[in-house]
Amino acid sequence: MRWWWILIVAAAVAAAGYTFLVPKEATVSRTGPVELSLDERSLLLRLARESLAANLAGRSPTAVDAALLTPATGEVAACFVTLTKGGSLRGCILDSFKAHEPIYKNVQRNAILAATSDPRFPAVREAELPALTVEISVLGKPYELDVDGPDDLLRKLRPGVDGVILTTTYGTSTFLPQVWEELADPELFLGELCRKHGAPRDAWRTEALLRVEVYQANHFSDADSGLAD
Repeated sequence: MRWWWILIVAAAVAAAGYTFLVPKEATVSRTGPVELSLDERSLLLRLARESLAANLAGRSPTAVDAALLTPATGEVAACFVTLTKGGSLRGCILDSFKAHEPIYKNVQRNAILAATSDPRFPAVREAELPALTVEISVLGKPYELDVDGPDDLLRKLRPGVDGVILTTTYGTSTFLPQVWEELADPELFLGELCRKHGAPRDAWRTEALLRVEVYQANHFSDADSGLAD
């Protein structure tokens, strides 16, 4: 079962010949995710693969042809990149929920980090690249959900639409909107989200210091019809 576990890098990470530091948040006027055309999605998936290929071969990343970029791919947004192999998770990373650079650059960055810096897996080998599926989620800006108790939380969550960031006294964790496909019941969804950061499953009902944020995502994969190379 794939539950789209998210990994956020909060320390300095060396990738693709540059040092990544936790960024300052850029000014983002919208709340929802950037809308992307089929061609723009295909471009981002191709850039992710090209960046991976260069990094795994020990080459410097190729400069992006500015003529290929569009206003949408140049917008500032946070992008979560997932790599799967044979339907199983092979690596996934979001460097920060703080939007800090153009979409195309963040996709390139997180594709490399997903392959090389997810501590749950050994680094991806160059020979694995043809077997990998690349998935990208362009995230909207998270915003706090104003809730009056657990029952109100259940009423206000939108299954299949909202990604959720849940904070308790035990820590913080998040599920992307796609997780609703496998955890469709809101109570089960919240229980697993608590368990993910080490809290009891019922912490979303009992914790006094509860913070709930939601966000939406534009998700696509090179396994999708019309997006494969």
